[in-house]
Amino acid sequence: MNDAPHIVLYSHDTFGLGHLRRSRKIAMTLVDRFCNAHATIITGSDLSSRFPAHDRIHFAPIPQIEKQPDGSYRPADPQLTYEQVIEARSQAIMEALKRRPADIFITDKEPLGLSGELMPALGYLKTCGATLVLGLRDVLDDTALLRSEWERKGIYERIEGLYDHIWIYGTESFYHPLREMGLPASVLSSCSFTGFLYRSLGQAGAPALPADLPEDYLLVTAGGGGDGDFVMNAVVDAYEQDAEITMPAVLLLGPYADPQEAHAIRARAQGTGRMHVIDFDSEPEGLIRRASAVVGMCGYNTFCEVVSRNKKALFVPRQTPRLEQYIRASRAAELGWCRMAPEAVASRPLDFAAAIRALIADDVPVGAGIDAHGLERIGDAVETILHDRNEQSIQLARAER
Repeated sequence: MNDAPHIVLYSHDTFGLGHLRRSRKIAMTLVDRFCNAHATIITGSDLSSRFPAHDRIHFAPIPQIEKQPDGSYRPADPQLTYEQVIEARSQAIMEALKRRPADIFITDKEPLGLSGELMPALGYLKTCGATLVLGLRDVLDDTALLRSEWERKGIYERIEGLYDHIWIYGTESFYHPLREMGLPASVLSSCSFTGFLYRSLGQAGAPALPADLPEDYLLVTAGGGGDGDFVMNAVVDAYEQDAEITMPAVLLLGPYADPQEAHAIRARAQGTGRMHVIDFDSEPEGLIRRASAVVGMCGYNTFCEVVSRNKKALFVPRQTPRLEQYIRASRAAELGWCRMAPEAVASRPLDFAAAIRALIADDVPVGAGIDAHGLERIGDAVETILHDRNEQSIQLARAER
């Protein structure tokens, strides 16, 4: 096996925390399993410094691009055009790889990178003999919408033979994001399902919780918080309208919550006398562990952490600009893993209050049977890849003698 394998993870991170947290979760698992391995996360997020440091996980920042509510993108630096930022990001990725070559390169979600920014790097990595992996969420979007998006981005023209492996971070029985995409058989045959990604920090590894948290509480979380004000306001509305909800709530706003919205939510929450507000927690597992029940939006990471812990959950999935969360929540509710309240229900305070009270009253654990061993299987796959790469190196060295 290679003496010091280097695993590089690409996370375009244009909105929220999902891509960065998933990449970091994988990196943490791999450096813990392989004591001499190093990982680099190439990221467009400005929040990497707010996560606990690890001496063998490094961040390679690239210029930031912001995703808008309608799904469009714009540079964080208003003095640059979108095309200029993509070119700068592409160059930064290439420079990072040339400084420290990758043995394994894992792309999160975007096969070609944002607006094709990865294509030069992927070509370079192939010439260097790196193993290329595409990692996909369990659900990407509605199939018709995803096909249209991939056609527009030119993915169909380039995907065949581009990656050595495609890892789908879920189970085939739950959802297959590529089955109806009309992809070549060779692409589908390179897919494998890892199971859902869940990494338990344990009591010792989780950050200390605020001392003033109530013993039993309803946790309300919206991931990065950039589009979470609807859920937060819906819960506050329900608590204001229904005094029968006696369980206190903890609102985890997220680092991207709009400052004005966050200020208003905080003031209203305080007025209920039954709410505690937290701005940001880089490792929310401790809050989830202590919670009696959870209300969330059903982003991938929240879903994995909540359902894998068998927590009672009520998901309010967003339906724009993607149907990803709605599809995931609907399928999970169908399997009995959670409750779901569409936005139309959450927008009616008394109806939503009734849904919250029903959630709190549930006495049957959810999530039973979910396969949450994805990180372990990724570790197994990486071990096989590194072993095969080492065997090839030995054979090549013998042939050159």
